[in-house]
Amino acid sequence: MLHVFVNDGGLLRWDREAADESVPFPESAVWLDLINPTPDELARAEALIGTNLPTREQMAEIEESSRLRVAGGALTMTVTALVWADTDEPRIATVSFVLAGRRLVTIHDIDPQALLAFRRRATHGQVSASRGELVLAALVDGMIDRTSVVLRRTGVEMDALNRRYFRGRKLRSRGETLDDAQTLKRIGHAGHLIGKARISLASLTRMTDFLARGDGWNAGKATRRWAKTTLQDLRGLDQYARFLSGKVALALDTALGQINVEQNEIVKIVSVLTVLLYPPTLVASIGGMNFTDMPGSQSPFGYASALGLMLLSALLPMVYVRSKRWM
Repeated sequence: MLHVFVNDGGLLRWDREAADESVPFPESAVWLDLINPTPDELARAEALIGTNLPTREQMAEIEESSRLRVAGGALTMTVTALVWADTDEPRIATVSFVLAGRRLVTIHDIDPQALLAFRRRATHGQVSASRGELVLAALVDGMIDRTSVVLRRTGVEMDALNRRYFRGRKLRSRGETLDDAQTLKRIGHAGHLIGKARISLASLTRMTDFLARGDGWNAGKATRRWAKTTLQDLRGLDQYARFLSGKVALALDTALGQINVEQNEIVKIVSVLTVLLYPPTLVASIGGMNFTDMPGSQSPFGYASALGLMLLSALLPMVYVRSKRWM
């Protein structure tokens, strides 16, 4: 799928007709957004910017020299974006930015939320951008903002989990249910999400650092100034993500420790009950023996005496256990 945005008096405007193969790209084209592009769409975009676009294999490379390079007068940068953060299966998707002159080309197979929101704003004429560098800055800012929202939401959830565990079961709120399996699932999902966010932040940090240095290409002062400011924001977000990772580890240790304590308590109760039931069982076993001269077998109070002895043999160990605070 191909979306073409042109410069219309300083504002981005979606040119729907330009996506047709029979219509040439307008000279005012500023941003070409390629979503899971076909070979023909890639060829048209390459003809417009005058350089080769990265293939899927090149976008999958993890070496920095393959992801950040200057070739043929064009700047090619590939980053990983956090996608599907609102689902149970968050992922990271590769997004390539190719900056050639005043035009920007983006290539991606999965539509990140930040790019989708920016494209919708541009469709309604709410984005001011006259060249590709400004579009690049706006897209990167949107990806960073989206990641910060996800991290902030995860931080709030981890605070709630930690408060619940440190508050204890006796002080839980009205109507609050304590499902250890569900809690462990939430903690695991939070850790998984933070890990994906940190991968995205690391790639964006490398890209903005590359832009700030301006190695091999002539970047404007405004772009370099934006890159340096954005680099500080990214480092701050990475520190916050590290802090959240520590909270996830603390919550996981606390949850596992509490589950361990509860299991030990159950084993202790079962063990004590087994010991308490042993004396009356012993009395009943002896009293039920089939001997001719069994003491008390001919007495009218023999049955009641046996029941009383069984009850007494159960109560005395119970009093002893309670005095030792074993239960």
